Amino acid sequence: MKRKRNLLWLLPVTDLALITLIFMGGYWLRHSLLIDLMGSDFRLSIYHYFLSGLVLGSVQVTIMAVFGVYKPEFGLGMIEEVAGIIRGALMAVLFTFAMTFITRQLLFSRFVLIFTFPASALLLSYWHSLFRKNSSKRGNPARVLILGTSDQARQLGVFMENRAQLPYFIVDYIDPDTSSDEISSMIRDRDIQELVVASHSIPSEKLSSVILGCEKLGIQYKIAADVFAIVSLTARVAHMGGTTLIESVPPPLSGWGLLIKRTTDIILSMFLIIILSPVFILSALVIVVDSGFPVFYKQTRLGKNNKPFSMMKFRSMRPGAHDEKSALSEQNESEGPLFKIKNDPRTTKAGKFIRRWSIDELPQLFNVLAGKMSLVGPRPPLSEEVEEYSRRDFKRLHTIPGVTGVWQISGRSNLGFDEMVKLDLYYVDNWSIWMDLAILILTPSAVVSGSGAY
Repeated sequence: MKRKRNLLWLLPVTDLALITLIFMGGYWLRHSLLIDLMGSDFRLSIYHYFLSGLVLGSVQVTIMAVFGVYKPEFGLGMIEEVAGIIRGALMAVLFTFAMTFITRQLLFSRFVLIFTFPASALLLSYWHSLFRKNSSKRGNPARVLILGTSDQARQLGVFMENRAQLPYFIVDYIDPDTSSDEISSMIRDRDIQELVVASHSIPSEKLSSVILGCEKLGIQYKIAADVFAIVSLTARVAHMGGTTLIESVPPPLSGWGLLIKRTTDIILSMFLIIILSPVFILSALVIVVDSGFPVFYKQTRLGKNNKPFSMMKFRSMRPGAHDEKSALSEQNESEGPLFKIKNDPRTTKAGKFIRRWSIDELPQLFNVLAGKMSLVGPRPPLSEEVEEYSRRDFKRLHTIPGVTGVWQISGRSNLGFDEMVKLDLYYVDNWSIWMDLAILILTPSAVVSGSGAY
């Protein structure tokens, strides 16, 4: 039985329509609402603007297709997809600017083009997010057999069923010692559509036999690479003389990457502090009325290269709450070094509200401005958490921590420690400014959903 794919062909069609509508929305803003401010500009008719919008939309959809925006699935879900949307929107607008300059077709309003970039990036991002969530619930999920019974294999199965962009159903986890003939029989008898090899103890000869069996039966297969135990993620697959190699590459968050990230942090944090100043003032008043002073809570966290810094938050717990932590250790609902209680008795009434909407995190914008944090990055850990870190976990501290990050838009406190570390390490080793912008765009919807906000 072949797997029913999502109706992905609808995305480029709807994207073209939305981009055209956004372009025409820019035309309406420029020639209706802003005409008194910017003066009249009717050198081209609405018909010419409509044709220009179609051309721009076609260019943008083509570029997004090149960046893989329309592929069925992504490793980090919506983060990578939105990153591709942002890049496509910017490059399409820059391409259109360049073509109008080269051809000297300088007749239509530049405001419309400038408006189209952020508007299309935002609208398409949320549209794709909505489409993926709804389409993943439709159709028949792929029936998956996982070759492996370890905790890592089961974690992968849980992720595939609950977080993957395409629908999966894990039929069973089978012992790695199962023979290749038995595996082929299971695939046929249980109507398996995909095999995932999630064990690293299988001899290469047997693995080759299993893969050959999948190819004969015409089913897909995936092999989980134990990259955390073997190599850094700052590596890539290379080929030499028919041999597949893994070679190291420089980490992306260095040199110019660091400069771009820091510049972006300064500009955006200053902007956010200014526009959110009413929220700062109102939150401070609510905290004082509810439980008195102090308004802010400062806590020592570990930043880049294990250096301590004082992280600021709006106080959401009663004074002295940190000293009560040891007495509540048996109520901890998280795993590993993390400490989380869903209904923490130390939380104030105002604290529950500001935590639900992540308002308690806003003072960290001042940490960003001071260079101690970034807008996007791994969650800054406590020193007692780091004491329990493995060698792999320490790589989280190779970059500056963030106010938001992959963990924030992937479930926050609902994530286990190992899953959080894997996501953070993927971010550290695959950073791009597009990924940061994608995370910032997706953060508001994560806050509104309230998933893991406690």
